[in-house]
Amino acid sequence: PVDFEKPWWDLILKQKRALILMLSSEIFGNVFIVIFPILIGLAITNNNFILFSVIILMMFFDTWTNNFIVKIQNVAQINCMKSVGYRANEFFLTVDPVAHSTQSSGQIISKITQGASGYEDILDLLGSEILAIVVSFITVSIALFVFDWQIGVVSFLLLIIIGSFNILFNLLRTSIFLPKQIISRDKLSAVSVETLLQAPFIRAIYATNEQIQRLSKATRNHMVNFGNNWQAYQYVSGTSRSLHIISVFVIGKMVFDQMQNGAFTPILAISIFLTYANGTQSILTIGAKIKKLSTAIANINDLFDFIRGFGKQTFPVLDEDKQWQSANTTKTIPS
Repeated sequence: PVDFEKPWWDLILKQKRALILMLSSEIFGNVFIVIFPILIGLAITNNNFILFSVIILMMFFDTWTNNFIVKIQNVAQINCMKSVGYRANEFFLTVDPVAHSTQSSGQIISKITQGASGYEDILDLLGSEILAIVVSFITVSIALFVFDWQIGVVSFLLLIIIGSFNILFNLLRTSIFLPKQIISRDKLSAVSVETLLQAPFIRAIYATNEQIQRLSKATRNHMVNFGNNWQAYQYVSGTSRSLHIISVFVIGKMVFDQMQNGAFTPILAISIFLTYANGTQSILTIGAKIKKLSTAIANINDLFDFIRGFGKQTFPVLDEDKQWQSANTTKTIPS
């Protein structure tokens, strides 16, 4: 059940078992993926076929566990999306008709669709994608610190700089451009639905032309706001990639120095370098994840706030309303 008077995350927290399984699987899988080059390097350096066999068995275990967890995650996503969609539609059907007199049907449809889809994005991001980035970040730093504390500290600081830049500038970009994008999206949806509903009643040529002009204006406005948001993201993403390339060069130089000093064997040096280069690739996507997460949260909050301020139900409509007692008592949204 969904209660729009409660915070949006209340619905997610109700699925604790699924969340725990998802998080546990992702942590194990990402730690294994990050240290895989080091494990293989150790197995080859020590000529240890047993360790190599264990690594392969762990790969099978991670693969089949992931298949099971994906099913659990899909069920959780469907539960959230369909529950929000159903309860929102139920609310708009039962709220007093006077509340609909000043609202656009297209705007309502847009907010329900985007709000429900936001839960799918949030569970994807928090349950796997963003968690994978955080786990990779921590694992890489610890793994490099074990072999050389200086490389570990430098890698940690470099990743902090890249990640902080990516997150801060994407949050700034989202706060500036996303509200305008949501408003223009709702206006476009409102005009589009209005056009379809009025099509059978439009007879005059001037009325048709006027409606097409409104649709064209709303479309252009949404394209401009969407384009500005996307262009700003590209600037942030490009700068982050450049910073990552610089960090790879710095870590590579330190690994070369240690190999020349005899502290690292060539195989171990390659393993450590690949651990950093491959294990930190995901940090380049943290901006996109933050962008997607911010958009999803904004869409869900937009739906919840819209429903809270839309209106109330003051007379019985559904079967469960038969116990309704007083015409002066407002009914809260069903939970």
